Amino acid sequence: MRLKRVFVDDSAAAKVRAFFPWVYRDQLVEVDDGLEPGELVLVCPRKGRPLGVGYANLRSVISVRILSFDPEVVPDRSFFELKLRSALSLRDGLWSRTNALRLVHAEGDGLPGLVVDYYDGYASVQFNSAGMERLRGLVLDALRGLLPLRGILDRSDERMREKEGLPPSEGPIWGVVPDRIWVREGDLEFLVDLKEGQKTGFYLDQRANREAVASSFDPGTPVLDLFCHTGGFGLSCARRGAKEVVLVDVSRSALEMAGENARRNGLSGVSLVQADAFDFLRGERKRGAAYGTVVLDPPPFAKSRRELEGALRGYRDLVLQSARLLAPGGKMAIFSCSHWVGEEDLLGAIASGLADAEREGLVLLHLRQDQDHPVRVGAPMSYYLKGFLLSLL
Repeated sequence: MRLKRVFVDDSAAAKVRAFFPWVYRDQLVEVDDGLEPGELVLVCPRKGRPLGVGYANLRSVISVRILSFDPEVVPDRSFFELKLRSALSLRDGLWSRTNALRLVHAEGDGLPGLVVDYYDGYASVQFNSAGMERLRGLVLDALRGLLPLRGILDRSDERMREKEGLPPSEGPIWGVVPDRIWVREGDLEFLVDLKEGQKTGFYLDQRANREAVASSFDPGTPVLDLFCHTGGFGLSCARRGAKEVVLVDVSRSALEMAGENARRNGLSGVSLVQADAFDFLRGERKRGAAYGTVVLDPPPFAKSRRELEGALRGYRDLVLQSARLLAPGGKMAIFSCSHWVGEEDLLGAIASGLADAEREGLVLLHLRQDQDHPVRVGAPMSYYLKGFLLSLL
């Protein structure tokens, strides 16, 4: 198969040689005529041997995404089968802990634009780029050939597809997919809304962090889980013996599912509060509330570099208000799920918030995305979830 070529400038060529999987529009110096959105291409420097094979979309700011740094590779069904087998092998150690995990983490698994989450026999897929959309058939064939699936559901990210010039795409692709399903994580069961839930239905990336937080709190003190979604952190603490857990989220439907999760697992002492987290924290301070552990897992405050400053103000305020509710020795877990917020950025916001609260803090653990969300060296966009577990002095 003869591929069209895109030629990149020297800065892009150097980054691709260091296994960076993207080429931006302003780094292109020449492209072959007749290039269609998402078409497979040979990525070439100004001079010398080709750098790899990818797909191109000149409508997108990210104009080329690399599928292989070997220019001889052909992205056919066997290519995707090999990639999927490699991804599965990385996750071997998780099956004893759960029946829900991320099978493909886009750039982290060398398949930019593709996300595949597995929920006990059902695959929830996202084709978030023009290139992956063109390769959809190969991907689905490889998936069905490799896994004993009962159904496949399209949950592609509408915002990302819009940037690629693609229409929205969602709904059942193959088999019969239920609206909701119970999945297992450790000794807990969680209800997942496959068709309407946030992300693809559950925050799979926080699995190890839920375990870490639930292993660190003082069972004799209340736990506050802010931005709780369906209660993952708080209910994990309740399972470990927390006598009082307060789950707070702005979404009524998420809280209803959190309540179902608590009942399904026989957990008591769980309160559900529909509220804005910032307003709730200020209200709790006014009434003199106190907690032993506070979990802060907000949505991405920074979806682009220009939003970073405002995001850090948000984290600082969350830390300030939460610190005022924690006694000495109390624990605080705080996360950022934005690629644009680095660990140092987050730690700086934490330090600023604690200083404003006149509190000292000790970092007990650095918290990151679980192993089914691998971080690929050379692909910083694959590392997005970072957090800290703190003890306040």
